[in-house]
Amino acid sequence: SIGVSNFSAQEIKDMTQGGAEMPAVNQVEAHVFWNQEKLCKEMKELGVAVVAYSPLGNSGFHGEKSGISSDLVGEVAKESGLTPAQVMLNYLINKDFIVIPKSVTPARIDGNANWELKLSDKQMAKLDSAPQKRLTDFPFRPGGKFFFSQENLKMMTKKLNDGTEMPIL
Repeated sequence: SIGVSNFSAQEIKDMTQGGAEMPAVNQVEAHVFWNQEKLCKEMKELGVAVVAYSPLGNSGFHGEKSGISSDLVGEVAKESGLTPAQVMLNYLINKDFIVIPKSVTPARIDGNANWELKLSDKQMAKLDSAPQKRLTDFPFRPGGKFFFSQENLKMMTKKLNDGTEMPIL
């Protein structure tokens, strides 16, 4: 199996129509403030699991009131008896994401792994109402170019000894 990162549903369709196998996973930025609702629905229809990177929103880079440090997440954490990190992870797991939070602190690693799913429907709806914005889309980072156009796919093949062409991804 292969995995991809930051692919749209159309890019996956283009890739597989060009001869590549269907990826098992698509890793994308996802958190309360960028819940990728439409993409998740499309990935589910394609049978592709979605892995969330930056599931805690990376407030260290974006400021103390974003992501895990937001007032909204803090309010739900207080209501639910979870830590803000657990709220963010709980939210994504309830939305069928695979989450891989990053931490080097043993206590945080333990806290990210040892808890029960317990956000109420009301709390989930409250988190669903969060303003949606990519937090890791830095202004100096280029993006938006579709890599798997039909033209690019033709350039990404290797002719084997028997004459068949194989996609190289």
